[in-house]
Amino acid sequence: MSFTAKDASKKAITVEPTSNMSDARDIMIRNNISRVIVVSNNNPIGMVTEKGIASYLFKNLKEPLDAISISRAMRSPIVTVNVDTSIDRCAKMMIENNISSLVVTDGTSLNVQTKSDLVKLYADHYRKKYLVSEFMTKNVVTISPSHSLRTALLLMIKSKISRVVVTRGKEIVGIITSRDLMPITSFVEGDGIESKDLSGIGYIMLARDVMNEPLIINKSADLAEAAQIMYDKRISGIPVASSSTDLNGIISKTDIVRAVIETDNKALSYN
Repeated sequence: MSFTAKDASKKAITVEPTSNMSDARDIMIRNNISRVIVVSNNNPIGMVTEKGIASYLFKNLKEPLDAISISRAMRSPIVTVNVDTSIDRCAKMMIENNISSLVVTDGTSLNVQTKSDLVKLYADHYRKKYLVSEFMTKNVVTISPSHSLRTALLLMIKSKISRVVVTRGKEIVGIITSRDLMPITSFVEGDGIESKDLSGIGYIMLARDVMNEPLIINKSADLAEAAQIMYDKRISGIPVASSSTDLNGIISKTDIVRAVIETDNKALSYN
């Protein structure tokens, strides 16, 4: 099977450079998306992600969201591909650049391809290729239910990950992702709350206040099953365990993207 960027992308949601961070946050929540493309004169100039906003807001902030230009949380330059770029190349570009999305262009319209799109592609077309154990990450970042949300976010930033597993002793009790931190920004939505107040919220709110009940998958499961769960449940990672007290690792969207590359490389070697 040979796929291109056109087969695994969707229309991009865009904002103007004059937009503020409140605008970007509201658009993401309203459309249930994790990023918007910043466009100037019909040209993509940057990208703002939910993780970028959350990271920015946990710094010293003295302004309400609607007074902050999105340029402060915008990633630029962005990586673009043509609609005819192979899926293998797209996956490699995400891994090599440590990014979660690409802008797909055909000269007239803008699409965006995310890791979720590649996860969906894997779930649909790569069944019975690999087991979860072959691509899972064995070293898992964990926190206690009583750790602050600020601690959770700082761990995500330091480890360059999008989720942490919440454990009580050896028991897996929850999972927190960067998306779970987005609603906290409502505390500073246009009301002029200053940085010391937001920092207070980050310290007072605990992991147990926002953690979600984790889905667990066995390491012997088909990797495509994990991909399907991630896509259907709109989650970015699943703890790998044979029981709630036997954490073996975690399988993430990034691991699925790596599997896409490996699968395509094998296919090429057989030709």
